[in-house]
Parts: sequence; structure tokens; C-alpha cells
Amino acid sequence: MHKPGIPDDLPAPPELWARAATMAAVEAALPSEDFSAFFSVHANGVTHDDAGGNTWTLSLIEDGRAVLYGCDVEASRTRTREPALDLLADAPAWLPLERLASMQRGAELGFVYWHDTGWHRIDYPADLPDDGLASTVGLTADTERLVRHIAQDAVGQRWGGEEVEDDELMEALEETVRLAQDGALEDMVRQARERALSAQSFAWLGHGWEPDVSAALDVAARAGLVNGARGHR
Repeated sequence: MHKPGIPDDLPAPPELWARAATMAAVEAALPSEDFSAFFSVHANGVTHDDAGGNTWTLSLIEDGRAVLYGCDVEASRTRTREPALDLLADAPAWLPLERLASMQRGAELGFVYWHDTGWHRIDYPADLPDDGLASTVGLTADTERLVRHIAQDAVGQRWGGEEVEDDELMEALEETVRLAQDGALEDMVRQARERALSAQSFAWLGHGWEPDVSAALDVAARAGLVNGARGHR
């Protein structure tokens, strides 16, 4: 059941996890000599960081619980509101409260949503314009925006993009983008939901260059997106 103040399009934790961790695996498959990944799977969960101070993390917790937190340095008006807004007021004890409180003291926290049979957050004042959720997590919740990320950031910038002078290679990169747009990326997310990512899942990336499938599968396994993997919790 939808709760007042919670965006209708905020995915449930397993879906958001599958989408973000899939992107981390895709990025791991790309050449990365000159660029660092936007998505990562780590000890505290899965994170998106745009390298401009805008970031969010999803942590999966036992019994189907989860916490989603992050910040948009410009859009998160929760950080600068006077009097200060306590994003952890009445938060459940099972959240990583020490970590979140430290972030809040450092003005690094723009929103905190926790999931326990549904998404929850504190009640916001009626005149609060934005907490930064849409501008950060929105990228991962929207398949079309993920495809744009593949085209512009992952494939384009990380592999030279417009600087590529090899016509054959440029055509191969464009084919990779076309395949993403035609459903290859969406199909990967579906497989991730089913814990069925495999080497074949990354085949659409291998047009004119060799993706690092081993690195990609390592990320997918740590995230629990392959058969037999326990995954991170």
C-alpha cells in the first residue's frame, strides 16, 4: 500500500538492488583505465556516485528490510533547512544509525528511506521542495535513463566516445548502444531479478572490443545476481 509522501515510482529494494548491481557489473566489464565506476557493490550495499557529490546507497538488511540514503548537493534542501530537520527522528533501531548520524552531522545526508513491508521516512514540512531522491535514485529507477547512462557515460566517455577515430570501432560502440536501447540492458535486469546473470548476459557488450566478463561476473556474484550466489546482505 502506498504511503503518503513516498514516491509512487520508488522501486522495492530487490528491484532497485537488481538494477544498480547490474549496472555495477556492466561497468566492471568496460575498460576502466581512465575512468572510475559510477555504480559499485561493497560491504555496506550498492552505491551510485556521480563523482560530483551526488550519491546514494541501498543496504539490504535481514528479514526483507532495507535502508536507502543519499544526497544531492544542490537538490537536497533537507540538508540546509532551518531549523535543522532530523532525518533520523523516530527511525527504527535496526538502521545503521551510527553511520547515518555521522553523515547527518556532516551535512552529507539528504534523505533516508527505510523499507519494512513498505517504504517509510520521516514526515516532511509541507513547504519542503525537494530531498534529492528523484535526482539521484531516479537514474536507476528509470530504464530509459539507464540506457542514456550506458550511451553517454559508460560506453561513450569511458571508451573514448567522440575521440575514437577508428570508424570500425566507432560503429561497434554505436552498435553496443543500439543493443542497450533495443532491450539488452532491460533483459539483463530481468535476469538479475531471477539471479540468472551469466557470461552470455554480457555478450551484447562485445562488439569490436573485449569486455572483461570475469570482472563483471565477480561483481554479479558478490551482489547475488548469479545462480548459486548467496549475495551481499
